[in-house]
Amino acid sequence: MDITINGQAKRLEVEKGTPLLWVIRDEVGLTGTKFGCGVASCGNCTVHLDGKAVKSCAVNVEQVANREITTIEGLKRSRCLCGETSMGKK
Repeated sequence: MDITINGQAKRLEVEKGTPLLWVIRDEVGLTGTKFGCGVASCGNCTVHLDGKAVKSCAVNVEQVANREITTIEGLKRSRCLCGETSMGKK
């Protein structure tokens, strides 16, 4: 299967029905997308699919052929992060 992730074409051999989350993490090696609940309610696994936010634990890999996937690693920083939400800050 051919996918495009963060602007790069990838050819992968994965089983049909595999959640996109596990393809991103285990096959592509991008670990910024996190596992949370596995039932598409927490949002930890959110990625952009053709510019729209989707929960990657609820999208099967065959649904992303010929579409653009963007993970957190693929997002461009437009400005410095302030750090206000860093752990330990009150």
